[in-house]
Amino acid sequence: MKYGHFSEDGREYVVERPDTPRPWINYLCNRDGNYVSLLSANAGGYSFVGCPKDGRVTRWRYNGLPQDRPGRYLYMKSVDDNDVWSLSWQPTAKPVQHYGVRHGLGYTTFSCNYHGVEAEATYFVPLDDPLEIWSVTLKNTAATPQRLEVFPFAEMCLGHALTDLINKPNDQHFNRLWFRDDANALFSTKTYWVTGGSANIQENKAWNKVAFMASSLKTLSYAGEREVFFGPYGDERNPAAIADGTLQSTSVSSGNVVSCLQHRLTLGLGESVTFHVLLGAADKQNAGVSDPDRDRAVVSEANCIALIKKYALRESVDHALDAVKQYWTAFTSTVQVDTPCTAMNTYLNTWNQYQGKVTFLLSRNASYYHWGVTRGMGFRDSLQDTISVVMTEPDLVRARLLLLARYQRSDGVCAHCFHPVSGVAEFTGHKDDPLWLITATWYYLAETGDISVLEASAAFHDGVEATLLDHLDASVKFIDSNLGPNGIPTFGRGDWNDTLDFVGGQDGSGESVWVGMFYAYNLRLFADIMQTLLNDAEQADRMRAKYEAVRTALDQHAWDGEWYIRAACANGTKLGSSECREGRIYLNPQTWSVLSGVAGERGEGAMRAAAEHLDTEFGPKLLAPAYHEIDDQIGLITRCVWGKKENGSIFNHTTTWAIMAECMLGHGQRAMGLYEKLLPCSFDHDRYQIEPYVYAQYTTSDEHETFGQGSHAWLSGTAAWMFRAALDSILGIQVTLKGIRINPCVPSQWERFNVVRKYRGTTYRVSVVREDTDQIGVPTLEIDGEAVALDSILPQSGGDMSVVLTLTK
Repeated sequence: MKYGHFSEDGREYVVERPDTPRPWINYLCNRDGNYVSLLSANAGGYSFVGCPKDGRVTRWRYNGLPQDRPGRYLYMKSVDDNDVWSLSWQPTAKPVQHYGVRHGLGYTTFSCNYHGVEAEATYFVPLDDPLEIWSVTLKNTAATPQRLEVFPFAEMCLGHALTDLINKPNDQHFNRLWFRDDANALFSTKTYWVTGGSANIQENKAWNKVAFMASSLKTLSYAGEREVFFGPYGDERNPAAIADGTLQSTSVSSGNVVSCLQHRLTLGLGESVTFHVLLGAADKQNAGVSDPDRDRAVVSEANCIALIKKYALRESVDHALDAVKQYWTAFTSTVQVDTPCTAMNTYLNTWNQYQGKVTFLLSRNASYYHWGVTRGMGFRDSLQDTISVVMTEPDLVRARLLLLARYQRSDGVCAHCFHPVSGVAEFTGHKDDPLWLITATWYYLAETGDISVLEASAAFHDGVEATLLDHLDASVKFIDSNLGPNGIPTFGRGDWNDTLDFVGGQDGSGESVWVGMFYAYNLRLFADIMQTLLNDAEQADRMRAKYEAVRTALDQHAWDGEWYIRAACANGTKLGSSECREGRIYLNPQTWSVLSGVAGERGEGAMRAAAEHLDTEFGPKLLAPAYHEIDDQIGLITRCVWGKKENGSIFNHTTTWAIMAECMLGHGQRAMGLYEKLLPCSFDHDRYQIEPYVYAQYTTSDEHETFGQGSHAWLSGTAAWMFRAALDSILGIQVTLKGIRINPCVPSQWERFNVVRKYRGTTYRVSVVREDTDQIGVPTLEIDGEAVALDSILPQSGGDMSVVLTLTK
């Protein structure tokens, strides 16, 4: 790959060229996602605590030029010749030698050599504390001693990011910054804070945090005013204050705030020095007395100082970094695979799991595409994100299920999006949202067997007391009360494809075929829960009867002859039909007809039609042909450019369901072919442009001139579903409510693969081998050397268990 490569063990991605087509980033965060730092391979990005909208610590300019500014920079300056550079290639863009960036799990390391100074800086966020640490080592490789100045820098936001963006001239009157000699640290906060739904509502309260920057080096001076630091018309490339060598060391009572410290050191021949910088934000404490020396609110920096003291020693920093690495090693140990596909091993063992956890923590809330200022966390998104993390951290998933349940009303309607700090939520009535609660709960129960979660208390959003089981029942009743004239769920405001927002018409009466299939899928899951776990045959039969009713309706009204339509529009037309000139066939109805079981024998034909009409070099399109003409009766999808996003792009999320459907039909070759097409490392990255180590939301399809260009990396439902598609469907390590069974669907040329899977206290060591024989035999399954039936549920021993499945040709 042109710009970098995976390390030998696959645990790091090494960026060798800093001029990547777009910023290639990493997420550094607490294990619970409280403090998060987005950091690019050029040290760009932003940090927040609690929530990216309400708790923004540092600034980042959206869609700005130069791109990816500002960041968390380490400026260097030679005292002898005034040469200024940065340890990251940007912002100074000096011709550094031996430049490299290693994105790892929970940390990023920059390295370079310039002006005879060999430098390495590792950025990371401790597991539990609200700060980031920059651990830096400098070594003099020149032939003479080096007199250097070091300037750690960040531009501050301090609170509500949207207010900072749209009300900047007024919002800056509330900024405060000051330095404390006894702490060797800069502190900053804001005396005004908006947390409600509108940035114009004056809430008359202060930000509840104090931000800080501290260093283990003695501070010579500091800077807090951005315009003074950069100088008139200056920018990050060569700040005037650094060029002049003078930071004003004055407190700030208004204006744009930066945090910058100045340190001075001398390195002899071959000498090195290691130091660290702390940047974070901690809860305020009311001091109870005013401080006339600082024009700011009555607050105490006690929590900040406690963190500064905790990480004062080098040993504490090293221990914190080791803890981060150990955490991720343990996290990824739940699943480890060894297959003939090296790239599959790299993603399943490391990066797919890592991306899944990051996405679980952040939903679609804070990325380089979603800036965390408007949308908040998605209800359906957050539920889908649980299905991979549940293998490793079921307690977090249990808490997430109960949290999300509280954003459902007693009528079954769910908040489509919400902000976790303020609690502001938007109830749109999307028809699929409630059903994802059933899906996620089933996966949790299948992984843990924790039936008690069904009786856990989770009041409806309108105050009605309820258990989680009540919420699942409300989800079914919501769909039941919104069936159209053909017995198929109505479209309402929308379904999984948010841009089909006018298919339902003004009264929402159009019918969503996909929701019908998804409803059928979840009726099966709910019946399974009631029968298998709760022994409630009557309720299970009731769900099965509903399943048969919707299956019959879809059979009668949704089959178009060669494939399933997408919807019956409110105006009487069909969507996704051979009768359509644009949008003739959609992928989701074909895949979910198989996943839900409603297709029966038609499933083969539906998937064959999807392959024929939708497949491309980089995977299947979401629909085809893409829309070129705006149609108000369909919605936003027709206003989007063709070949991108929902209008006919290669939507990776939906392709995961195609992989699962192909496996259900026994098409191992086809399923693995789709999997390999979507591997992020398989692209030409001048064309693809985005990170090769994580999945993107979509790739531009062949209906646009930028075919093969990726977008919306990191925060995508692709992360969780691709992990399940590969592990459960292709490799066949499948969970049920009773336990695990082995049912792989792999290419015929695969001779062997191995999987380690931890599940309910047992570590299964699974080997799948293909007999090297010309005879057609019968597959066999052995558990600890004993032959068992092929469809056996693996016993749970609480220890290690050897499982060998022998396949035949």
